[in-house]
Amino acid sequence: MDALANRLYAAVKSFWRSLETDICKEMQDYLTGPQLFMLNYIHGEQKCNLTQVADRLEVKPSAVTVMVDRLEKAGYVVRSHDPADRRVILVEATPLGEKVLAQAVQKRDACLNEHLSRLEPDEVRMFTELCEKMVGQQMN
Repeated sequence: MDALANRLYAAVKSFWRSLETDICKEMQDYLTGPQLFMLNYIHGEQKCNLTQVADRLEVKPSAVTVMVDRLEKAGYVVRSHDPADRRVILVEATPLGEKVLAQAVQKRDACLNEHLSRLEPDEVRMFTELCEKMVGQQMN
């Protein structure tokens, strides 16, 4: 099982790296990989405070502040004060940030479809179901 686990790890790592490289290459004029991840998280939360973002990214709040500064300067996010606690800063994606994120998702989907096109439709279904089962997210 160790040999198979190592093969699986190498294949998943290579697949993920290829996917990230393709997406980041396409989006390099807009965002870095970490910025894209952060923007995606902010989009998913709709509005969140910087501490939440730091916790999710597993970095210090000061690192998040620098990244949010860059995203804000580019027009992808805006900051606002939390009406319930003016000391807390909230961040949310702007329409431009949503547009750039949508472009990244389209690129991701195109890359995924390119990889999945090497498989038969039944293999795609089986592969998806096995991945979901491994991470405990069976969707059916």
